[in-house]
Parts: sequence; C-alpha cells; structure tokens
Amino acid sequence: MQHNKNLHNHAATVRFKRYSRAGYAVYNSLHREVTIGALATYIADRSAKRTLCSLAVCALLIGGAAQAQTERQSGVRDLPELTVTVQTDTLFGNPEAVVVLTQSQIQNLPIRTVGDLVAMLPGVDLRSRGGNDVQGDLSMRGSTFDQMAVLIGGVNFTDAQTGHHNLDIPIDIALVQRVELLSAADLMARGVMGFAGGVNIVVSEEYRNHLAAYIAGGDHGQAKASLSATRTAGLWALTATASYNRSDGYIPNTDYRYGNIYLQATRHGNRNDWHLQLGGQSKAFGSQAFYSAKYPFQFEATRTLVASACNVHRFRRSRLETVLYGRLHRDRFELFREGYVEAPAWYQGPNHHLASSEGLRSRWLATCGPGNAIIGAELHRDGILSNNLGSPLAEPSGLYTNSATRYASTLFGGYAIRLGKLSAAAYMLGTANSQFGFNHGLAATLNYVPSQSWMVSATASRTHRLPSFTDLYYHSATQQSNPNLQPESAWTLEASATYTSRQLRVVTDAYFRDGHNIIDWLQTPGETVWWSANHTAVKAAGADIQAVWAPQWLPLQIGVAYSYCHIDKAAEGYISQYALDYLRHKAELYAAANPWPKLTLKVSATVRQREGQYTDVDGTVHSYAIPTLLNATAQYDFGTVGLFVEGYNLLNASYCDYGGVPQPGTSVMAGAKFSL
Repeated sequence: MQHNKNLHNHAATVRFKRYSRAGYAVYNSLHREVTIGALATYIADRSAKRTLCSLAVCALLIGGAAQAQTERQSGVRDLPELTVTVQTDTLFGNPEAVVVLTQSQIQNLPIRTVGDLVAMLPGVDLRSRGGNDVQGDLSMRGSTFDQMAVLIGGVNFTDAQTGHHNLDIPIDIALVQRVELLSAADLMARGVMGFAGGVNIVVSEEYRNHLAAYIAGGDHGQAKASLSATRTAGLWALTATASYNRSDGYIPNTDYRYGNIYLQATRHGNRNDWHLQLGGQSKAFGSQAFYSAKYPFQFEATRTLVASACNVHRFRRSRLETVLYGRLHRDRFELFREGYVEAPAWYQGPNHHLASSEGLRSRWLATCGPGNAIIGAELHRDGILSNNLGSPLAEPSGLYTNSATRYASTLFGGYAIRLGKLSAAAYMLGTANSQFGFNHGLAATLNYVPSQSWMVSATASRTHRLPSFTDLYYHSATQQSNPNLQPESAWTLEASATYTSRQLRVVTDAYFRDGHNIIDWLQTPGETVWWSANHTAVKAAGADIQAVWAPQWLPLQIGVAYSYCHIDKAAEGYISQYALDYLRHKAELYAAANPWPKLTLKVSATVRQREGQYTDVDGTVHSYAIPTLLNATAQYDFGTVGLFVEGYNLLNASYCDYGGVPQPGTSVMAGAKFSL
C-alpha cells in the first residue's frame, strides 16, 4: 500500500460535474470507486458498447493508461492515481448531500475497528463498553443508540432486539471502502426509517486478484490476525475474508474472543448487476459492569449472521432494484459469570435470546418529466425467541419460553427535480405494523449549488421509531420494562454548507430536533432499578463542522472536526441511562504524513465532554470526566510487507463512555501487513 500516493489521492480528487446520469453511463454503471491509470479490458469493452459518450471516456482512460505504461518503460515517472467516487444513487438525489469518509481519508486515520471509524463522523457518538468493538452503542446528534440505523452496503441490518448489538457486524476495517452518514431523507429514499439518521458501511469491490494478511500483538494479551483474498472471474469479483481478535482484558473480567467471516460476490453486466454478501461473527467477552454496577461480574456471548442478495436491472431511462435480506442474532447473557462469582439463590440462570429480521424490498427509480421519481415497497418481519423477552409460549421449546413477532409492510416514494443550480426533493414513507399500527415519515430537501466549489442545503423531516423488544419486555433484578410503550417521533430541521476545492473540503451543518414520547431507561436517585418509559419531550439542537486539507505540494493530510449539541429535556429529577447522557462537545484533530517515501505517520487527538451522571457500585453519583484521547501509528513499507506500531490513549486518560465502565488506558500493538 503506497501511503504517500494515498495522501495525494485526496488532493487530486476529480469530480465530474457534467456527465450523463443515465443508468448506462460508464461511471454510473460501475457503482464503485474507479482508479484512473489502468482499466480492466472487459470493463472497457463492455462500456464502449453502450454509448458514444462512454466510448470517448473509456478511450481517454485507456489512453492515459498507455501513456503511463510508456512513461514507466522510459523511466520518466508513474502516472499519479486519480480517484473518482461514484454514489450508487446518482440517478436520484444529490450525492454531495451525503457526508462521506472516503477510502483515502480512512487510510489516513489511526483507527483499529469499524466502530472507531464510524465515531470519526461529525456528530456521531460511540459509547464503548470494553475495547476493540467488543460492544459499543452508536448514536448521533444527541440521539439514543436505538435511534440510529445501521446499513451495510445499503441494506438495513439494524437490530430489533436492542441497539446494543448494532455493531455486531462481521466486517474487518480493511474491507471498508467508505462510510456514509445519512440523514432521514437519505434513508427514506432507500425505504428505511431512521429516527435521527443512520450510517452506511460500504465494503470495497475490487476487480483484481489480490491477497492480503495482517497479524499483530500487544499488551494485555491482545492479538489479531486476518486473511483476505479477492478473485476476479469474468464479470464477477469475489472477496473472502476471515479475522480473529482476542485479549486477556485490561482489568478483571474484560477479556474477549471474537472472529469474523465475510464473503462478497459482485457482478456488473450490461443491464444487470448483482451484489451478494454473507457474513458471520462469533463473540464472547467479559462484561464488567456493562449493564449493572451492582452486579459487575457479567458475561455475554453473541453469534451473528447477515446475508443479502441484491439485483439491479437497468432499463433505458430507469432501473429496478430488488433486495432480499436477513439477520440472525443469538445472545447469551450471564448476570453472574459462571466460574467467576457465585450466583445468589434467586438467580435463575442466563438470559437467552434468538432474534431474527428478514425482508424483501424493491424500488423503481426513473426519469419522469422534468425530474426523477422513486417508488418502492417492503415486506419485513422481526421476531424473537427468549426466556426473558416477549409473551409466554404455549409450549416452551428448549431454552426459550417466550416469543414476540411483528410484521410490517412499507410503501415509500419521492420525486426530485433540478432547475439549473437549484434542486429539490420530497419523500414519503408509510408503514403498517402488526403491533403498533400505522406510522409515517416525511422529508423534503432543497439544495443550491452557486458554483463548483459551494453547495448549501436544507432539510425538514418527520421520523419515528418503534420500541425495541428490550424496551418492551426486558426484566431483571435491576431493570423493569414497560410493555405499554408507544412509538417515539420527531420533527427535524437541518441546514448545511459544503465547500470543495482541490486541496480543501469543509462541511458545516446545524440542526434542531423536536422529539416526543422519547424512550429511555430511567432511575431516580437512591433507587437500584431502571425502568423504561416514554419521556414527554426531548429537544436537541447543535452544529457540526468538518474540514480536510491535503496540499498538493506536501505529502500531508490534516482533518479537524467539532460537534456541539444541547438537549432540552422534560425529565428533571431522573438519572437517564441513555437519552440524557449525550456528548455536548466533541473536538477532533488528525494528521497523516509521509516524511519519507515508505514511512507513514498518523496521529489523532479527541476531546469529549459528556453530559449526565452515573452511579457507581457504592451508590455514589458522578459526572462524566472530560478526557483527551491521543492515538498514533507508524508504518514502514517494504514492498509487499509493511511493519507497523500503534498506540492508543497515549496520555493514559481515565474515563467512562458509559457510567461505571472504565475504558482502557494506554494500549500498544505492533505487527505486519502483507499484500500480494
């Protein structure tokens, strides 16, 4: 991996302002990040057959590749890589409206996990329990972890049991091509309801034969190994990866073991595209005070399976997308870890949950009149078998004595129009749910592009969220659910401005969200039991700013970001477990440089101030600390082998993301990467 080139890639990013938006246009049809310099023959041949415009573009690319080859042979210089990022929804909507962490930015961040990566997005909060994505709660703009949707490759895999499991996804950080931060309007265009928004993790599609390996070790018995292979067979690109992570823990009962397997197959034809993915994860970890400070020696083991098959069929002026997907999640939770602590007589044993979600979604996107139209439908089912959640089964089966199931049918649609420098879009989504009746969502966006460098936009949306199975049914010695919870809803106003040049990109936004019937787990001071309830109202307002600078004359990339949030709550006198423990301030700075051609240095610093309070094991109420987190990595490349060392929390800050769960201090890992 040539990190010195990657730093310049961002600076040399070329954005095509005038090209056909038809489904057959070459960049639209590839649906991937294109590296200019060499183009696969079968892609050039297929694209050249489509239109004269596509033929001209491909000829230009092939000509550039030929020139680069000549230069290599003559010993003059290599053609610098130029990256073209293509949004999968270029037929409908404005790709500039989506906040994206690109592959070049990802490669310049000192991060270890997918959770670390998502947390770098503006306004996103990752409340970790333990290290290295053992478990973490994602939220954004003052929301709770259940109010954020999580998509993989555009497919909604949000957990219906609890948002605690949303990051149980079997993807290694090396596979991620980009991460998109989606607003409610972006999600509705995909047929997904997101209360506060969502994140879409896009896995790289490589049309080349490639083999990569990673091995590393560190303090506290940390070890990680991964192996990834990509194989091209005709129009198909096949990727398989496996990884394993383990640690003895940084304090007692924080050990973990987990492994991932992920398979992806993609095919891009003249009129039909296929995208198939199958992933599995097995995880087991000590959960020291994860859910209760009163009984800290907890343990959890999870198994996750995700799968989807997507087909895109292109017509002359439209396309039809159909996706079949499913998610299966098994969870075993021990309030008293077996072999670590003796359980009291009243303890009835571990909780067992088997949650499943599956659906079939289809949407049609077409040029219609002066704009573009979208219409779609989805059938969806959420179910759970448990010995704790749901209603009693007439005939208990094995570990499970309870169950709950709900069905939903959704219709959604929208229309987008562009008039010169102005574009607008409106969306509607309605869902009939077997448990909660009919709920709907609305969104409207307005974008203005006064020049190639500037874009301003505004969005208004109405969203909702159904209670999770945990919100409705969970009960334990320290928690009592409310089966009469109602859906929560919100109206949100957003405004943003984006400036883009060859060396600098700046994105700013401001928002206001008026939420009603907000669901949270509450506790009054002095109590030991948490109980779920609908808040009367929670209003959130804030702003974000993010800037990335990559000068062409220096092998350097610098990024800065700041997020501010304020919540006006109608819950005085309560201790909130989730909804009121939000990030008021988050400031981030990162830099990556190549002081020598084969050496890459990365550093990041983050300061976070969290509102709210928590109660420790002794019953003392504390405010959250304000940590400064410093991370750094260094890598030296020897052709196909790269050696690296990583340091996290180098200032050894003492802090909690979640009350009563101390986070790791300074952590160091070192290892090697191999690429063929």
